[in-house]
Amino acid sequence: MKYVISLFIFVFLTVLGSCNFKDKVPNATIEIIDQFSGIEEVINGKDNEVTVLNFWSTACPPCIKELPHFNQLATEYKDKKVKILLISLEDPKRLNSHIYPFVQKHGILPEVVVLNDQNYTAWTDKIDTSWYGALPATLIVKGPHRKFKFGSYTTYEELQTDLDEIIGQ
Repeated sequence: MKYVISLFIFVFLTVLGSCNFKDKVPNATIEIIDQFSGIEEVINGKDNEVTVLNFWSTACPPCIKELPHFNQLATEYKDKKVKILLISLEDPKRLNSHIYPFVQKHGILPEVVVLNDQNYTAWTDKIDTSWYGALPATLIVKGPHRKFKFGSYTTYEELQTDLDEIIGQ
């Protein structure tokens, strides 16, 4: 009997150890995108896909204040064709010291990437001509339809209204 129990425990621990729990945790890995063209591919996705791109930083209090709205959006729209991408504009050197700990501490659900393209003047106009790079900023896009907001969403309902407007396009 001891042998059977020992064998069961061994098999259980072996199976448990082989499971990759990192894949189950949102943002267990965060990609660094060196050029804006990597983000542009997401923006210019399929016409029937809705994409929400939020540009933010852990050093931006208004950004931090609105992040729970994006978490709620990720939960409430998970079964719809809505991709949410939180794009950190921080130095990638802060990935392990600031970004990962922040994302894990706050349980950020949407995908997080770090955009390392510091030549803002070359790409902010591609987001919206009124944007000069200050944070936070959000672009909601579906094919040719775009909704841009500079500044934070003060309520979830405000963000949801903008998203639903684009979904209805």
